[in-house]
Amino acid sequence: MAVLEQLQAQLKHLDTIDFYRRKFQQASMEIGDINSLEDFSKIPFTNPKEFQAEIQKPPSECSLYTPEVTRVNLSPSGQELYPVYQTNQDLEFMHQVCARSLQAAGVTPQDMVAVTFGYHLFIAGLFYQGQFEYYGSKVIPLGPGESARAVQLINDYQIGVLVSNPTFAMKLAEAGIPSVHTIFVGGEPFTSVQGYPEKVRAAFERDITIIDSYSMALCMPIARSCRHNNGLHIMDEFVYTEVIDPASCEPVPLGEKGELVLTHLRKQASPLLRYRTGDLTVLENKTCACGRELTMPQSVMGRTDDMLKIKGVKFWPSQIATILRSYPQFSPKYRVVVDSLKGVDTLSLLVEGKTGDAVVLDKLSTHLKSETLLKFNEIRITEKIEDGPSVVDNRKGRTF
Repeated sequence: MAVLEQLQAQLKHLDTIDFYRRKFQQASMEIGDINSLEDFSKIPFTNPKEFQAEIQKPPSECSLYTPEVTRVNLSPSGQELYPVYQTNQDLEFMHQVCARSLQAAGVTPQDMVAVTFGYHLFIAGLFYQGQFEYYGSKVIPLGPGESARAVQLINDYQIGVLVSNPTFAMKLAEAGIPSVHTIFVGGEPFTSVQGYPEKVRAAFERDITIIDSYSMALCMPIARSCRHNNGLHIMDEFVYTEVIDPASCEPVPLGEKGELVLTHLRKQASPLLRYRTGDLTVLENKTCACGRELTMPQSVMGRTDDMLKIKGVKFWPSQIATILRSYPQFSPKYRVVVDSLKGVDTLSLLVEGKTGDAVVLDKLSTHLKSETLLKFNEIRITEKIEDGPSVVDNRKGRTF
């Protein structure tokens, strides 16, 4: 089924949900008038604040809930938790989509799998458990922590596939887990951190397949890499993606940075429609041997809600933390100061970490310019940055 037909079918479902029907009415739109992707792009965005206000209502009052719901996970938002609803049909379709990605990762139904993510309120552990079981692989739900026990079980059962955050995977590798040939990583920035995949491979001291994923509790999966290592492929039978300029809300061309916007193509409970994620990314069309094309080259680079304009260039300070993770001598903590000298913007950066030599600072300066398209006027290193804002924009007298 073509994307437009999938969207039209999903819109018919959304028109039965009060939350979305009100949005259509407020925009004076009829779903029958959506006859092209251009028409679809005129539908109002959904922002996280309004979505969470609806989904946090009791089930009896929430239009995003349906009696067919069979699983309720929860996800943190500040100090609050909001529910993530799934029906049996939602879960089955999610597992079907994931099964295709497991095959592309080189996993087989004969593989033994260990999942080290949590199995309580949050969604990650059960998300992986369900897809591997649906695919036919054999799963041990290890859960987090207890590295000694994890190593013993991995070796006793000759686990071939490990699901873990990268830090824990390296800790297990140091103890020796020679049967593992594939790792599904999550819970930390990974492909967006320069050199991190190579660091994990070095810890295993052999060539292994590392699969990175990008998901959010409200939409799993969104993108996942494959064994061919060509970036994170959008699960385009599950979710329709757009990338927009966060200031103008206009679409940006493929290959340019912008805010990721998501629409479920088939979802019964808590579906998303043109949902603004606030995540900064790039989409490219890149043919891969696994059969997919639409790809995020390096997952999420930062957040779009902190955008500044420096010397006419759009700058997202949250990119700095991702860049700093590539340097073991620095922490991701930073403070960036924007000033204006005789009408010319200046950019200074304070980084927390061990004193860097000239070579390291030059490398960091080049890396920052490559990713942000801006030349930093000054970069200084300090052992500790005192608590306070990460961004000081003296041009406008604001901090955040």
